Parts: sequence; structure tokens; C-alpha cells
Amino acid sequence: MRVGAVIHGTAVSGGERGQRLKRFVRHVIEMTVAMLLGMAVLGTTFRAIHLAVFGSGFDAAWHEHTELAVFAMTFNMTLPMVALMRYRGHGWERCAEMAAAMFGLAFALLVPFWLGALSADAVLPLEMALMLPAMIAVMALRFDEYAGPRGASASAERAP
Repeated sequence: MRVGAVIHGTAVSGGERGQRLKRFVRHVIEMTVAMLLGMAVLGTTFRAIHLAVFGSGFDAAWHEHTELAVFAMTFNMTLPMVALMRYRGHGWERCAEMAAAMFGLAFALLVPFWLGALSADAVLPLEMALMLPAMIAVMALRFDEYAGPRGASASAERAP
């Protein structure tokens, strides 16, 4: 009796499945770290710019310029994540897909804010809480690619 799953017409042993899951989880952790670094490093730049332009800190930006803060946070966390994806060999199509998920989330939170159903106090914390699940959901849709060895994704994307 053969133990394993069939993925794209090939049998995968239990050991291979474990390796693929391990690579997927490692990739999730790497991308999470990239997002956090972007939030810290680029967020510091945003704070400095906001202070220079508006004369107030991040707390004021969050409450007085909610849209600006949301888009800055989205950009700050997405840019390093996409850079890591490119480094790992992902094509531009996957990078755009991930960026679209992040900016789609921002818009999904801003619409209820604009309609008055969500307060400025809730928008940014919700965005930060939901970005990681959004990223993992996109990755799960392309599990084979994100669980594959480095560079395999770029060649798979170019394959006919």
C-alpha cells in the first residue's frame, strides 16, 4: 500500500510532504519578518515625513490622516515583502498578486471607514491584524509554489 498524496499527477511521500510544509512555513516566517522590518524601518521614515509636513507624530497621522496612514502602512509592509519574493525567485505576477491582496485589504477597510461604519481608531489595528492572514491566504492558494525550493517559482511561472 502506497502512502502519499497526488500533487499535479505525481505521488508525494510523507517525508516530501513534510519538507514542503516546512519550506512553506519558513517562507511565511521570512515574509512576516520582511513585513515587520518594513513596518519598523519605512514606518520611521513615514513618521519623520509626517512630522516635517504636518508637524505631528504618527498618532495624529493615524487619527487625522487615516487614509494616508493606512496606505503608508500598506506600502511599508508590502515593499520589503515583494523584494523578498523577487529575491526568492518569484515572478512579477506573483508579486503583483501579493501586493494586490495587501492593497485590497486596505481598501476593504477604508470603505466602511468612509461610510462611517468603522472608526479611525479601528482601521489601522484591523489592517495590521489582517495583513498576515491575507498574506497566508494568498500563499495557500499557491501552496506548491511557496512550498517549493527557491527559484522554482520563477521557472514554473515561465513554463507553458
